[in-house]
Amino acid sequence: MKSELVWDWPIRVSHWLMALLFTGLIITGNEGGDWFKYHFYMGYSLSALILARVLYGIWGSHYARFGQFVRSPKVVFSYVKGLLTGHHEHYAGHNPIGALMVVVLFLGLSLQWLTGLFTSDQIFWFGPFNGYASDDWLDRISTIHHTLPNILLALVALHILAVLFHEIHLKERLFLAMLHGKKKGLTGPVQVQTPRLGIVLSLVIGLAWLAVLWMMPI
Repeated sequence: MKSELVWDWPIRVSHWLMALLFTGLIITGNEGGDWFKYHFYMGYSLSALILARVLYGIWGSHYARFGQFVRSPKVVFSYVKGLLTGHHEHYAGHNPIGALMVVVLFLGLSLQWLTGLFTSDQIFWFGPFNGYASDDWLDRISTIHHTLPNILLALVALHILAVLFHEIHLKERLFLAMLHGKKKGLTGPVQVQTPRLGIVLSLVIGLAWLAVLWMMPI
């Protein structure tokens, strides 16, 4: 079957960079000491990457846009019912459950880096916004920041299991598709074009946010 491009390079690059940065954040967050500095810098990078990807979800290519793949609860339940009965609808981009996972992960990761801007190790390293909240609020924020990684790890594990389900049971090569961006057996897919303006705007705003964070003391 002919392969058709579905996920263009900005989607694929941002996906794998998020995976690498999240892994690095988990490792450095548990090390302490001088590693904590790199924990902040990777958190800054993740925040800029998510911001750029969200913007590309508005200005980007067809299958990158949230308006294309985010579905209503009714559609999600209908898709789940189809999976259980073996008559699910095929989607060129993210299916309704995959789209829901994307949104949940983006929200969870965003809450994680946002709370990280207020969090400190109480000794050497302090988030750039640490001085803008009361002690009571800092305690609440710190609790969220130190609890959420366990939830995010569970979501990542669920995401990997879902990919394996598609690979083994549904015979959809999602892993390879996230490497080269192409899928087979599609019926009338939209011709994917990567909009230069969308990339430029997303990158400029994301990098500007990153530069602001890097200039702030920790």
